[in-house]
Amino acid sequence: MRTTLSSFLAVLLALTLVSATANAQGGGRSGTAAAEQLLVPVGARGIALGSAYSAGISGLNAIYYNPAGLAASKSAAEAMFSHTQSFGDIGVDYAAVGAQFSGFGYLAFSIKSLSFGDIDLTNEQNPDATGATWSPTFVALGLTYSRALTDRIRAGVSAYLVSEDLYRVSASNASFDIGVQYQGLAGMRGLSIGVTLRHLGGNMQYQGAGLTRRVDELDSKRDPQLLRIEAAGFSLPTSLELGVAYTRSFAELHNVTFAGSFENNNFLVDQYRVGLEYGYRNFFFLRGSYNLAGDDSEDAFGENAYEYDAAFGAGVNFDAGDLVIGVDYAYRNMKTFDGNHVITVNLGF
Repeated sequence: MRTTLSSFLAVLLALTLVSATANAQGGGRSGTAAAEQLLVPVGARGIALGSAYSAGISGLNAIYYNPAGLAASKSAAEAMFSHTQSFGDIGVDYAAVGAQFSGFGYLAFSIKSLSFGDIDLTNEQNPDATGATWSPTFVALGLTYSRALTDRIRAGVSAYLVSEDLYRVSASNASFDIGVQYQGLAGMRGLSIGVTLRHLGGNMQYQGAGLTRRVDELDSKRDPQLLRIEAAGFSLPTSLELGVAYTRSFAELHNVTFAGSFENNNFLVDQYRVGLEYGYRNFFFLRGSYNLAGDDSEDAFGENAYEYDAAFGAGVNFDAGDLVIGVDYAYRNMKTFDGNHVITVNLGF
């Protein structure tokens, strides 16, 4: 027990030191982070729980919230498909596949894609519209490795290739998530804690023909010149999340999980999350959560800078022998825009 706890504390200290360095480099710059598509959560279960269950979430559902949870998968192989209908015409599609490799650990591949619909193209000469349309392409490709270090400690890391393509400009970068989970804290089987360090990487900078301008020099007989604008580089939205969860079973029929987390960001106010899940016979589930932002949560106009508060959802698991099918739904409320609807299907083999 002492060795196990010492190992976890060593990992926790290392993650905290790395996070402190990252936040010191970018702290206090609300709204200036690059690649904010990385902040879009996926998976109906995690969203219904308000992203608060980083301490105990498992399988492919865990990749976004805590990659260590992949090693807690109950299946030798999994597949996951999720779609989020956000406000406006914004959609988020996510797919992941993962498998256990004996003596090595778990590997998973994932892809997240954001769609925005058709946007009217404008320019300096036609500020209302040119008659043409365009659509951004935001994609994140991920590779996750997770392994159980002991019977109580799991660790995982995710590497992402992030790509954003706007009209005639684009940017790409690498991002990394690191997570650990510890189960059975203080001798209590249902008590777990988790730590996740998200979105480590260098600055992201846009480049492309869209940053080239044709200009005429005043009082000059020279032909118009081409000038290239150099876009500023922006840091990734690095954050450190500390989570705790407790699961209690009643009469071997009912399971109740309480979860909470605190997230410290270098790009936005700190966030506090609480979530609750009820499960009946590991077949039917009800979930709910609430998110709170720190005191410094108003923007320059006195409006709340954090959009999300309550979320809820439900799910069912169908056990068909060698195949387990899970279907989950979540709704996440937004204070200003329409809420998000999320549908996720999990397949376990």
